[in-house]
Amino acid sequence: MCYTTSHMRFVRIFPAAVWVAVVAFGGDPLAQPALNPVTALPAPVHPPVTLVSDGKPNVVLVWDSAAARERDPHGRDRQSVREAVRTLRREFWFCTGAEVEVVDAVSAPVPDGRTVILVGSGRAVAPRPPHGIDPSSLPPEGFVVTTFSNGVAITGATLWGAYDFLERFLGCRYYYPGPDGCVRPACTNLVLAPCAYTDAPRFRNRGGNFSPDLATVARTLGTPLVRVHLSDWRAAARLAQTVPFRAIHSPEPRAWARAHPEWMELSFLRRPDGGFYYNPTNHMKNYFDVTNLKFADALVEGLARDDTPEGHGQQGFAFCDTQTVVFAQCDSFRTLEEMRANPVVAREELITDANVALGPYGYFSDVYGRFYQHLAARLNERLPGWRLILMPYAGCTYAPTQERFRHLPDNVELCVCLPKVPRFIRNPQVRDLMVRELHRWTETIGGRPVQQVWTYNAFNSPFEQAVANEFLPEMIAAFGKDLGDTGLVVDLGLYPVQLPGQCIPFHFYYETYCAFRALWGGARFNPDAALDEHWALFYGAEAGAHLRELHRVLKGAFLANSVLTTKVRALYPVETLDRIEAELAAARRILARDTSAPAWRRFRLMAHPLEWELDRQRRRHAAPTPRKEVYFIAGEEPPP
Repeated sequence: MCYTTSHMRFVRIFPAAVWVAVVAFGGDPLAQPALNPVTALPAPVHPPVTLVSDGKPNVVLVWDSAAARERDPHGRDRQSVREAVRTLRREFWFCTGAEVEVVDAVSAPVPDGRTVILVGSGRAVAPRPPHGIDPSSLPPEGFVVTTFSNGVAITGATLWGAYDFLERFLGCRYYYPGPDGCVRPACTNLVLAPCAYTDAPRFRNRGGNFSPDLATVARTLGTPLVRVHLSDWRAAARLAQTVPFRAIHSPEPRAWARAHPEWMELSFLRRPDGGFYYNPTNHMKNYFDVTNLKFADALVEGLARDDTPEGHGQQGFAFCDTQTVVFAQCDSFRTLEEMRANPVVAREELITDANVALGPYGYFSDVYGRFYQHLAARLNERLPGWRLILMPYAGCTYAPTQERFRHLPDNVELCVCLPKVPRFIRNPQVRDLMVRELHRWTETIGGRPVQQVWTYNAFNSPFEQAVANEFLPEMIAAFGKDLGDTGLVVDLGLYPVQLPGQCIPFHFYYETYCAFRALWGGARFNPDAALDEHWALFYGAEAGAHLRELHRVLKGAFLANSVLTTKVRALYPVETLDRIEAELAAARRILARDTSAPAWRRFRLMAHPLEWELDRQRRRHAAPTPRKEVYFIAGEEPPP
C-alpha cells in the first residue's frame, strides 16, 4: 500500500502500529478495480518501507547481470531483467525528477543500510527466493512482487512485474505510445506497507491484428515519436508472443502457383465459366479447391519435397516452427448455389439442410471438414510428428455437422474465427450460438480446447469501435474451458476508409488498452473501472466528466441499436446524435483553453473518428426515404 502526499487519506489497519495511506481511487492497491486483479500472498512481517521521501527517491535498484544472461526454466533468455531495471529507473525519474542509483551486484556490493528494489534473481541479488517462492516454479510469464525489511523484490517475469508495480503503487498509466499517451503522477512520498502478490497472464500470445509503423503512428498521434516509444508502449501493454502459434491465410495462393504450376489443375477451384479462381495480381478471390482431396495430398507432398524453411516459404506456407504448418483460406465470396452445383459436393452430399440452417458461416462446414480430415491424416502419415494449425474462416467458420467429418486427428490445433464477438456478446442468441459452435469445434479435436479465437471489431463504424472491445472479458468468460491459453487475435485493423494513412487503434486507444488488458487478465479484467478512472486522469476532472458521459451515451446506444438487432453500422436516433455532439462540444470548449497541453492533443486524437461518424450519421438521416407506389387489386383492402 502506498501514498503520494498530493492526494491521500489515512486509514488504520493491523498491526496497530502501522499507518497506511491509500491513493485517491481508494481501497487496497492489491485490489484496485482499474487494474488486473492479482493473487495476494500472506504479507511478510516488517515495518513499512519508504521508497520516496520529500520528493527524493530513497532507493537503489539492484540486479545481477550474470543471472540476467542465463535462460529461464522455459528456455527464454532473461533480458526482461535489464529492461525492468531501465523501466523502473526511467519511471522513478518521471515521477520524482531525480535519478535512481543502479547497482550490478556482480561487480559492486549491495549497499548496506539502503532501501533496495531487487530486480530478478541470482545469488548476488537474493540468496533465497523472496517469499519462499522459487521463480522457476511460477507459471510462464508469472511474477512475484514482495516487500521485505529493507525493500522490494520483483522476480519471475521481471518486466511485467515492474510495470505492475509502477501502475499499482506509483499510479502510472500507459495508454498509447509517446509522452502524451502516459500518465505519470508526481510522487512526493511513497511508503509501502508489508505486502506480497503474484500474477500471470491468461493468454500466452498477446497482440492485435495490426503492425503499426513509426511514421504512421506519429502521423496519427500528431506528435514526434522515436522507435523506443513504440517498444516501451508494447512492453507496458504486456504484448508478447511466447508460443509458436499463428493462423493466417496459408499457403499464399500466388506463391503456391509459382512454385507448382504442374498442380494448378487440382489446386484451384473452377469458376462457373470454366476458368480458375486464381488472381495473380491480388490476394483476394484466390480459392483453393477444397473439394479435391488430391490437393491435400499435393500440399503435404510440397512440404515433404523441400523440407527447409526457405523451401516452405517459397511455396507460400506460414509456419510457427519447423514442424508446424498452417492451412487457412477465406470463402467469403462463394455462393451457396455455386458450391452446391460442384460435382464432388453433390456426389458426396457435402452441403445438407443442416448446413443451410446454420446460415452462411455453416454452408461449407462439411466441405472443409472432409478436406481437413484428409489433410491432417495425410500429414500424419507422410510427416509424423508435424502439427497442423487450421483456421476455420468465413464459409467454414462453424464446425462440421455430419458425424463422419466431426473427428480430426490429434495433430490438429485450431484458430476459429467467430464473426459476431466480442461486440455482440450481450445478445443472448449470439452468445449461445458462439459458445455452442466453439464447443462443437472442441469436440472435433477430442475435447481439447480451441487454442486461439479470432475476434472482430466493428468494421467502418467509429461509434461501435469506440466500445466494442470492452466486451472481451465477457466473451472470455462465456467460452470458459473451451478456449485455451494460447491467445486471441484482436482485430484492430478495420477502420473508416475516409481515414487513410491512420493507425486507427490509437484513435480508439482506450479500447485498445482494454483489449490488451483483457488478454492478460482475461475475464477478471474490469473495463468499466479502467475507463472510468481514465477520463479524469487523461483530460482533467471538468472535461473528463463530459467525455465519461459521452462514452456512456455511446455504449448505451450501441447496446440499444446494434447489439439487440446485431446490426453493423446501425443508424442512431437523432436525439442520441445530439447528445454525442453536445458532450464533444463541451469537452472541446474546456480543452481548447490551452491548445498546447497534452489533453488537447489527446482529445483531437480520440474525437476525430467520432466527429467523422457523427457527420456521416447526420447525412444518413437527412437523405430522403425512397417512396414506393403500391397498387392493390380492386376490392382488396391495403394491409395495415
